[in-house]
Amino acid sequence: MFASLAYRRAPVRAQEALIAARAALRARLREGRAFERLRAQVEDSQWWSAAELRACQERRVRELLEFARRHVPYYRGRATGARLEDWPLIDKAEVRAAGRALLAEGRGPLVPGSTSGTTGMPLKLWQDLAAINRENAFVWRQLEWAGLKPGGRRAWMRSDMVVPVEQREPPYWRLNRAENMLMFSSFHLSEVNAPAYLEALTSFDPVVIQAYPSAIGFLASWMLASRMRYRGPSLCGIVTSSETLSAAQRRDVSVAFSCPVFDWYGLNERVAAIGTCEHGRYHLMSDYAHVELLPAGDGSYELVGTGFNNLAMPLIRYRTGDFVRPAPQGARCVCGRAFPLIEAIDGRVDEAVKLPDARVVGRLTHVFEGLDGILEAQIVQDRFNALSILIVPCAGYGDRTAEQLLAKLRFRLGGEVALEIRQVSSIPRSANGKFKGVLCNV
Repeated sequence: MFASLAYRRAPVRAQEALIAARAALRARLREGRAFERLRAQVEDSQWWSAAELRACQERRVRELLEFARRHVPYYRGRATGARLEDWPLIDKAEVRAAGRALLAEGRGPLVPGSTSGTTGMPLKLWQDLAAINRENAFVWRQLEWAGLKPGGRRAWMRSDMVVPVEQREPPYWRLNRAENMLMFSSFHLSEVNAPAYLEALTSFDPVVIQAYPSAIGFLASWMLASRMRYRGPSLCGIVTSSETLSAAQRRDVSVAFSCPVFDWYGLNERVAAIGTCEHGRYHLMSDYAHVELLPAGDGSYELVGTGFNNLAMPLIRYRTGDFVRPAPQGARCVCGRAFPLIEAIDGRVDEAVKLPDARVVGRLTHVFEGLDGILEAQIVQDRFNALSILIVPCAGYGDRTAEQLLAKLRFRLGGEVALEIRQVSSIPRSANGKFKGVLCNV
């Protein structure tokens, strides 16, 4: 919707009406009777004992394995036993190769999706309405941990292009009346524009802010450098997601906004979730999925997930490529929840790009989502006015893919930056083996 000429050329009030209509339609799909039932379930399960959580996991794993054997073509003949550990590990490359063979028979209608993931390898995914409802129930539980109640005011600072990139004057935000949410563009952040963002946030006075760490982190750093603090009286918490939240970002945001930061880890593959409780501790959601921790040899562990939520495309023992550092065995949080504790998440390590007009734009790797013929991809910036896009091509890559990719980047960055696509045979990892989807060298 945001890319259409009708939206971009419409006056602000008309744009806000379109946003509200879209949000209302999404709410009908995501927050109906099924959602309310699931939400009640996850509100209850957060207080289960460790024994109750284990029993639930064992039952759901048994049911999932039996379902996969019967209804998912990919798993027929591949399963090796009745226990989860007897099934093989799978990764993103195998899921890409399997394609629609991973779809369960008789499920529908299906909603397509995609992810660029930590490895920079785009992946097509599908889910049904039940999976969307259940995911939304868990997200709402995290929002409630941060202090939000249904209908409460929210601010949103993520990837939605609510303001055309060529706009050079405020407002850089639009009001979503259907969700009582002020939606900010994360593509117009700069030192020049930061005062307007802060003033709009203070005036709207949200209860919770949902943001990329790179976006809210930039604003917090500017506030601290300018000796400014947020003065909105209603703010209870800031919920970050989709990028790795560094310790420095958490500290700066918490100080600048005088509230706790609640970091949420999730994947479009729907095989693991980690949330932050009221006491600032990471909890591995064992009522969301069965997660194995695969040792990486350096004190960190790769998350290997078996998701309970998406029967339309069940992923069993899926290697996420993301790593965590678990808390000492037996550690418990004072919040009283029995979920396993995680000390740190070592996931996405993308950097933000810095543009000639002083804007700082993060979370760009989603431009690769939904494009054909890209095995891996990385954005590299060596100059303020130029980006190189490294592409490892595979079957299906061609001029159309390149044109779509350039159009997506132009839509988000504008026309002041030179873009060059370079086909390469491989993309180097950092010294610790991690992949950066965006590498900024300026």
